[in-house]
Amino acid sequence: MFWRQKQQLASVADFFKRKRDWSKYKDLILDYYLEPYLQKVKQIGKPILVVDCFAGPGRFDDGQPGSPLIIAQHLSKLCRSGHQVAGFFVEANKSLYDRLKQNLSDLEISAETYLGSFRDCIGEISRLAGTHTVFVYLDPFRPKHLLFNDLQTVYDQLKSGQSVETLINFMSASFLRGVHSFREKIILDGELKPDHPLVLQWNEIAGGPYWQRIAFDPGLSADERADQLADGYASKLSRWFKWTLIYPIREKYEHTWPKYHLIFGSRYPDAVDLMNMAMVKARREFIKKDFIDGYLFAIEPEKEMIIPAEVQQAVIETIRHIGKTTWANLRVRATIANPAKYTGSEFDNAIKRAIREGKLRSDCAGTRIEQKAFVWPVD
Repeated sequence: MFWRQKQQLASVADFFKRKRDWSKYKDLILDYYLEPYLQKVKQIGKPILVVDCFAGPGRFDDGQPGSPLIIAQHLSKLCRSGHQVAGFFVEANKSLYDRLKQNLSDLEISAETYLGSFRDCIGEISRLAGTHTVFVYLDPFRPKHLLFNDLQTVYDQLKSGQSVETLINFMSASFLRGVHSFREKIILDGELKPDHPLVLQWNEIAGGPYWQRIAFDPGLSADERADQLADGYASKLSRWFKWTLIYPIREKYEHTWPKYHLIFGSRYPDAVDLMNMAMVKARREFIKKDFIDGYLFAIEPEKEMIIPAEVQQAVIETIRHIGKTTWANLRVRATIANPAKYTGSEFDNAIKRAIREGKLRSDCAGTRIEQKAFVWPVD
């Protein structure tokens, strides 16, 4: 047991030696989302709280900022303009926590740090969610560090009309590796034992038993299992959040197997537009770095090229699936079906063009964006 704990501490320390590309990608999405999010929610008129439940040291050994410093930077901007903001940063590892405290010591905002499990802070976060606009960032180091219902009392604040959003690093690949590591213990004579303690433990992580069907389905590839697992997790989050957006983060562009999935939850459709814009911006920045910058001739992958006919087809396929709806809802639904691929304005232009060309029916002419106009598929 002691040796295992030493290995875990060493792996955590190694992780923060330098910031890998996938961590930069993930943090860039957080960075790009926070600015428009904070500008939006400040209009609610309540104090704003951003919670980082697995904060880490705040800065990597190579000098790159971690999520706490990214969050603090955005909160500081809002604080300087006279808005009441606060950061709540939790870290369970003592050595990382000491570095976190140091890295946050010069902030001009109210920032509370806590050494220990974020579960110890759930009561306080829930209480603050009753009076604050709250954004919760969850980036666990291992799947077992976050149980699905850990934030239940915080998310339940949505039922009383409070504003709560979440961005979760769902460790889909690690989850699947974990359950396959004890496959022989939970599957006997070809049958999964639903009451086995390990099965019950991973039910708690996933939020239900749906993972059992996915994890051991021989008809699915590894990346299909990971994607379906993330879909199942997001579906469970719909208990609280009307809108969820899922995006796989991969270690390398050419990989199909995701490192993990970012899952965003909000009750606001506008938030889907904002988060998707952050994801698109981060994706295109990384594509530019990998395939365009420094090359005499750009080698941008064909599937990354924005082809108006393909955007329009995505819109048409979405409306065939959902039926008659408003322009704004069609854009959001098309975004959810095609995350981080096209911007809201690209979808809007595709809707306009489809109406004008008779590929969509509408009670508007399609000459300008009309969010409340109804659109429906051509018979």
